[in-house]
Amino acid sequence: MTQTQPQTLLRVGILTADEGAKAIQTIYLPALHALPAFFQVKAIYDGSKQPQSYENNNHCNIKANNVCNETNNTTTTTKSLTPHAILTDPTITLILNFMPNEYHETYTTAALAAGKHVMVETPLSLSIPSARRILEAEKRSPNGAKVFVACARRYAPSIQSVFLREVASLDRIYYARCRNIAGPSTAHTATAPRKKVWSEVSDHHYHYHQINKENKEPTRPQLLHSLLDEVFQGQDLTKERIALCEFLASLGCHDLGLMRDTLGYPDAVSSISVNEPYYSAVFHYYSGGRDAHPFTLMYETGTDAVPRCDAHLAIYGDTKTVSVYYGLPYGQKQGVKVVVETADENGEMKRSETVSEWEESYVEELKTLHAYLTGDGDRVVTARTTARDAMQDLKLFQTIFEQYDRQCGTIRTPLG
Repeated sequence: MTQTQPQTLLRVGILTADEGAKAIQTIYLPALHALPAFFQVKAIYDGSKQPQSYENNNHCNIKANNVCNETNNTTTTTKSLTPHAILTDPTITLILNFMPNEYHETYTTAALAAGKHVMVETPLSLSIPSARRILEAEKRSPNGAKVFVACARRYAPSIQSVFLREVASLDRIYYARCRNIAGPSTAHTATAPRKKVWSEVSDHHYHYHQINKENKEPTRPQLLHSLLDEVFQGQDLTKERIALCEFLASLGCHDLGLMRDTLGYPDAVSSISVNEPYYSAVFHYYSGGRDAHPFTLMYETGTDAVPRCDAHLAIYGDTKTVSVYYGLPYGQKQGVKVVVETADENGEMKRSETVSEWEESYVEELKTLHAYLTGDGDRVVTARTTARDAMQDLKLFQTIFEQYDRQCGTIRTPLG
């Protein structure tokens, strides 16, 4: 059956810096170029280097894991390209906001005010008040502009077509486990060389509270400090609190988003452990389940110096175990594998595997993005990763922080 061609071409402006720039260059640019009927990349601002303007007239092959030769499709601007120039360009209809977390609200709300759709990297922001401001900006945006949160793993075909269906087929869930222990990688913030946010906050504490007389726009440290104040509601910005926040807002949001997508929002959280760079929590599900059977999910995550990624979400029933294995967000050559284990009539192990290649998740995510924003096609598309859905991650973060404080009180231990 021939796929219906989209009627609307989305012209894309990209804002990025730091680790987000790597994801754009190695993952999203090839994926966008592989869908020339859907997207045209017009301009990129990379805060890590000299920005350039792009014309999407190539035919990059994402399967080959190629980054296109920029000299064939790039026109260098005669003046410095700025985020403001991209946000106000009338030819651009979609902004990809892959700036550091503290800039997510700033550029997302600015794009919405300009009537442009936004795809913002997960997490939506760092604080619940910040996320609410984004939701309000989305409501007020001209042209019905929408926010879509980038979290490609949740669009992997093997998860959508097999994993969620198999979990739904379980008569009862007895236990679940989510694990992500990852070694060194520059593909993602959590395992890249650490940014030392706590040191930055400590060293520049005074400056966060000053007004920049020459520039009315808040500086990056001021934005970060303001968001952290909202997260911890005036409590001391201790090293433990900031480390936990930094981790949840990098590697953790991808894991917890998939957990919510599969099982729903947990009813309670307990037994928080903070032993940087390792973290764990116990989530409890006891209402609204099948026949109100309660179960527990153990979440364990962290980073070390061993070059591997041990990451999966496993759901245990009585006669069936359903697991999904995945790599780091933005990790190349790490597909998504769904494993279903049951017993046959002789009591022997029966195992099936379904694999999605890593490129497929990003292509499916971008196709969903296009359909969600434009309404093109024969069916109405409901995105899984809207701004309202992403708010649930921040509420879960807040629940974790509150439980951590209840356990610690005034006594600080490495394990919380």
